[in-house]
Amino acid sequence: MKLTPEDRELLLSWGHDEKDIQQIEEATHKTSYDLDGTPIGREKVIRLLGRKEYLSGISRSAFHGTSVRWTDDGKEVFFDSSRLFR
Repeated sequence: MKLTPEDRELLLSWGHDEKDIQQIEEATHKTSYDLDGTPIGREKVIRLLGRKEYLSGISRSAFHGTSVRWTDDGKEVFFDSSRLFR
């Protein structure tokens, strides 16, 4: 997924450096996602969480391997970026 200029601006406002953006963008291609244990695609994750919350999850996962975010109705979305580190 190509990060938009707005995505980049938001990530920079959260304290990421320009050099972090490339790793975060790469993670969008190598991350798998589960919704309460069931695999789902990136576009569904974005629909469920919204773009800002998705960026929060993927930016964490891109440097820590995994992260979790919750939908408004309390379902768990698990981000697994471990393939990024192989």
